[in-house]
Amino acid sequence: MTSAEIRDVVFKVVSYVGPFVLAIIADKLIVKFLNNTRLRGKLHLILLRSLIRVGIWVGAIIVSVSFLPNYSRTWETVIASSGILAVVLGLAAQSTLANVFSGIAMSATQNRPFDIGDRIQVGDAEPGYVMDVTLRHVMVRTYQNEVIYIPNSLVSSSKIVNFTKMTEYSYPVVVSVAYGTDLEKAIAVMKEVISSHPKYAGEVDVPVLCRELGDSGIMLRGMMTTRLFGDNPTACSDCRIAIHKRFREEGIEIPYPRMDVTMRS
Repeated sequence: MTSAEIRDVVFKVVSYVGPFVLAIIADKLIVKFLNNTRLRGKLHLILLRSLIRVGIWVGAIIVSVSFLPNYSRTWETVIASSGILAVVLGLAAQSTLANVFSGIAMSATQNRPFDIGDRIQVGDAEPGYVMDVTLRHVMVRTYQNEVIYIPNSLVSSSKIVNFTKMTEYSYPVVVSVAYGTDLEKAIAVMKEVISSHPKYAGEVDVPVLCRELGDSGIMLRGMMTTRLFGDNPTACSDCRIAIHKRFREEGIEIPYPRMDVTMRS
């Protein structure tokens, strides 16, 4: 093999493989330096990162194909047929394009409904934490460590509840007491237990109200407020256990269903 032939082989290898090698390197650098942790709170940059990655691979394919003898004028062909290509792609990938444009629309607004790391609920789906946002879907991780992929078009058209936007989070602690109970005493016990919890971040005078006059007891409801959503479930559980203990000490009855059976001889 002559030196000219060797140069020709090397040129072809570099021409055909080189663009993909550069695309791999550029893609890895973008993923490394523009990760979700660094872009937290910048949803528009996360979508922009996805667009750049797609553009890198599309460019690598076009450059590599343009070196083929029969496709030496690839750039001119792409530009000339861009209008027809856009129509064909629009008809063939309507749902995909809807997801892309929905993702861009969500990230472009100033008041974005969520960011990476927020705990959200989309429509009737299980609530969870936002792991990633791509051009096609939003990845949400639930408490059971299940990953839900929700299309962007569905996210943009659904009701979104963001549990992270608020500086405080409240959840009711509901307890039933028997009829004949000293309600003022029971309410005072609940207020003391809830307000003394180290994670409590609500009003000084804890709101404890009569929720319902039920068939077997009176329902009392107190609001447990914490700074962080993640602290609230544990705080509510601690309060329920402490209230049950205090009610026993104070002689306050928590009713439960009973059945009287009469035996006939």
